[in-house]
Amino acid sequence: MNMKPRRAALLAIGTAALACAAFPALAYVGPGAGLTLLGALWGLILAVVMSVGFVILWPFRRLLRRNKRVCTPQNRPRADGDADAEHSMLANPSDDRSDRSV
Repeated sequence: MNMKPRRAALLAIGTAALACAAFPALAYVGPGAGLTLLGALWGLILAVVMSVGFVILWPFRRLLRRNKRVCTPQNRPRADGDADAEHSMLANPSDDRSDRSV
């Protein structure tokens, strides 16, 4: 759109003059419509803020949950995944030959 500066200025002045010359609508807008508009606006703003907040706080919540799940050293299972052999439900007492007296 290659307009000359004079033509662009005239277009801007004409548009501003038409916008200022508009007559008021003289319509009554009751309080219910205004409250509805404000309620919808607050809902939209709150939805955007909450979604951005959840996206920002999600890594921190995950980190806190991971730290909460970490066991203390005295009740942590061994590295191979088995608990103590004497407390394990899968321990087979028949394999323990040191307790047998023949």
